[in-house]
Amino acid sequence: MVIRLRIYHSEMADHDESDQIFYSLVKPVHEKHGALFRGRYRDASGKVFVLWEYENENELKRIQKVVADDPESQKNKTLRQKRGLHGIPFDEYILKSTN
Repeated sequence: MVIRLRIYHSEMADHDESDQIFYSLVKPVHEKHGALFRGRYRDASGKVFVLWEYENENELKRIQKVVADDPESQKNKTLRQKRGLHGIPFDEYILKSTN
């Protein structure tokens, strides 16, 4: 199992709208292709932390590819960009269990 942690450096003014778009447009596509959602959090500075679980790194790569190519992802890309959910700076960490 691996966990992908992304920390998005967004300065979104409307957090409620970006949350709604994430949960209605982003999360379902990832889950449809096999990613297991582990949580989405925001700190006081506005950074957003998103955790996903995958069987292994090969599955992570496969799922990322099919999500990017999914018609729903393509259809909603412009909306996600305008609302700070796509194309913004982020840090990514792939975490592996220590046991």
